Amino acid sequence: MKLSKGSRPVTVDECTEWNARELTRQRVSRRSMLKAVVAGAGGYAYAQFQLADAAFAAGGGKAGKAGVVVSGRHLSFVPASDGMLRPAMAVTAQLVSKTGKLPGKLRAFVDVGTEPGRYGHRTEAEIQHLVGQYAIPGGPIGSQFYLKATVDGLRADTVYHYRVRLSDGTVSGDAHFSTAPARQSTVPAPFTFTAFADVGTNTAPKDPKYAWGQNPASVTAAGGKWPSGIFDDNSYLPDDPVAGPHGTDRRPALTQTMLMATQRPVFTLLAGDICYANPSGSGLPADDTTALTGVAPKGRNLYNPYVWDVFLDQIEPAAAYTPWMFTTGNHDMEPLYGNTEFLGDSPTHGYGGLMSRLDFPSNGPKSCPSVYRFVYANVGVISIDANELSAELQTNTGYSGGAQLSWLKRTLREWRTERAGDIDFVVAFLHHCAYSTTQNHASDGGVRDALDPLFSRYQVDLVVQGHNHLLERTDPIRYGKRTRSAPDGSTIHPAKDGVTYICVGSGGRPRYPFRHAPSPAAPPPPGITPTGPQKLPAGQRYRGYQPPGGPNEVENNTENIVNSYVWSKQDSKIKAAGHLGGSRVPEVIDWSQVRYDDYAFIAVDVVPAARGARTTMTVRSLADALPGTETPYTEIDRITLARTAGHAAVLSDAATQP
Repeated sequence: MKLSKGSRPVTVDECTEWNARELTRQRVSRRSMLKAVVAGAGGYAYAQFQLADAAFAAGGGKAGKAGVVVSGRHLSFVPASDGMLRPAMAVTAQLVSKTGKLPGKLRAFVDVGTEPGRYGHRTEAEIQHLVGQYAIPGGPIGSQFYLKATVDGLRADTVYHYRVRLSDGTVSGDAHFSTAPARQSTVPAPFTFTAFADVGTNTAPKDPKYAWGQNPASVTAAGGKWPSGIFDDNSYLPDDPVAGPHGTDRRPALTQTMLMATQRPVFTLLAGDICYANPSGSGLPADDTTALTGVAPKGRNLYNPYVWDVFLDQIEPAAAYTPWMFTTGNHDMEPLYGNTEFLGDSPTHGYGGLMSRLDFPSNGPKSCPSVYRFVYANVGVISIDANELSAELQTNTGYSGGAQLSWLKRTLREWRTERAGDIDFVVAFLHHCAYSTTQNHASDGGVRDALDPLFSRYQVDLVVQGHNHLLERTDPIRYGKRTRSAPDGSTIHPAKDGVTYICVGSGGRPRYPFRHAPSPAAPPPPGITPTGPQKLPAGQRYRGYQPPGGPNEVENNTENIVNSYVWSKQDSKIKAAGHLGGSRVPEVIDWSQVRYDDYAFIAVDVVPAARGARTTMTVRSLADALPGTETPYTEIDRITLARTAGHAAVLSDAATQP
C-alpha cells in the first residue's frame, strides 16, 4: 500500500506511512530521535517512575543499584498452533527508571519455582525499547521498556511461583500462577473465567510541568494535571448513580479488576478498548496540541503513551497472577510505532505498540496480530479483530483481505468436526457489537454480516462484545433471528437455540444510554408503527430493577425495541473527525433481553463432564456497587448454556441452515 503524495491518510497503515513520511521530511534519524526522547522525557520519566516505584514497593519489590523498578507484570497463555495450551506461561512487565534510560548491559530474568522463594528455573527475558515513530505535536515522546519472557518446561495443572530479577540486583515481589490442565485423560475440574471490555483508568498519567503544547499559566489551577476525562475515565455525568459525584463507586475501572479477582478466574478476557491511551479512537495520527479541550484537531487523534503505564499498574494485582487475554478495539489502533521490529515488512495496523506491551499468541492468520485461539479444558476461545470487519469505523476495515474470516471458518469447522469430542463450548470475544441497542454505537452491520452466519452454522455458544459502555444480553439468535425468549434464570441449549451475545463494555468508561423510545423528538423510522410498551425514553431490565415510576411503570425494555439501528458500509464517507465511517440503518428488534447501563463484568462457571453426560457453562452478570445494596457487587442476571459432553459436532453446513 502506497499513500499518494498530498492525499489524506485514512487507514491505520496509511497513517503509519504518513508518520514515516513526516519523519523523513523533517530529516530526523532514528538515532537523533532517540537522543531527543532521552533529552525531552526526563521530567516525564521521573513522574512515571514515581507511579511505578509505588506499585513495585506495594508488590514486595526491592530495588537494585541501577535505580530501575519492575511494574505492570501480567501473564498470558502460550497456545500451540492448534490452540492447545502448552505447559508454559508468557510473562511481560515494564522496566522504569528515573531518567527514562536503562543501563546498557542490564539483563532481566524470570525465576520460577514451586514454592515461594525457591526458584530453581531461570528464563532470560528480552528487553524491548518502544519509542514513538515521531514526536507527537504538543505531546510527549514515548520512551518505554518492556521485558518479555516465555517460561517453558513446566508441568500441566500445577501452581508455580515466580519473580522478575534484574542483573543489578533488583527483584520483584513473589507472584504465582497455575498452568492449564493437560489434554483430557480425565474429566477436568470445574473452573471460572471472567470478561469485560472498555476499561481505561481512573488516574491520568502525571504531567510534571503542564499539559503539553499549552500555556503553563492556563493549567496552574489544575496543579499540572491533565483535566479529568481526557487521559482517564473521569468524565462521569452527574446522573450516574454509580460513578457520578454522589455515586457509590468513583473508580469503577479499578473496582472491576479487583472484583473479578474475587471470582478466582483461571483467565480473564478483555474485549478491546483496553487503556484509552488513544481517547479519540479512530486510528489517525497523534496530535495533542488541543488536548486540554478533550478534542483532537481534525484528522488527528489525541494520544499519550504513558496511559499504558497507569493501566498496567492498575491491573497488576490481578494480571500478575491470572492470564489476561486481550483483543483489539478502535481505541487500540495506535499508528505511532514502526513495523520492522514486529512483523518484518508486514504492517501492524496500529498494533505495534500493543505487541510490545502485551502477549498476543501467534497462532492466528499472520497478517492479523490480535487474532488467535486457545483451548482451556473443554472450552475453545477465539479472539477476533472486529476493527477489520467494522462498517461503523473503517480505518482498519478489510486490511486482511479476507484472511481473518478464512482462518475463522477453518477453526470453527475443525472445532465442530474432528475436535468436537474434546471441545464442548466455543466462546468468541471481539469489540464492535454484532447485536446491541445503545444510543451511541448500537449494532455493526459489517461485524454482523461477517460473523452471524459462521457463528450460527458452527454453533458458537457465547459471544463477548464491547464498544458500547453498558451490559446487554440477547436472547439466543440463529441467522439473524431470535429463536426464543431467555429471561434471567433460563437454560439455553445452543445446539438447538442458537448463539447468545453479551455486550460487557461496562468495564469503567462513562456509561452510554440505550436507544430512546419513539417520541415527537425522536420519531420512529419511516414506515414503522410502534407497538408494545414504549413509554419511557430509555429502558433497563435486569434482576431487581425497579422503573423510576414504580413496579407498574411501563418501559421501553421488553418485547419490542423501536429506533435501534445497524451500521452499514453503504453511503460511507469521511466523518467530521477525519476518519472513514458508515451510515446508520434503522431497525426494529426483539432480541434485547437484559439491559443495564452502568458498570459490570461477567463470571462464567464451566462444569466439564464425562462424554455423554450434561456439561454446562453458566454466565453470571455482576454489577458494581448498585445503590442501596450495601454490597460490593450484585448478581443481576444468570443463564446456563447446556450441552452433551463430547457431542458438539455439527452435522453438515446444509443441515444447520434455517
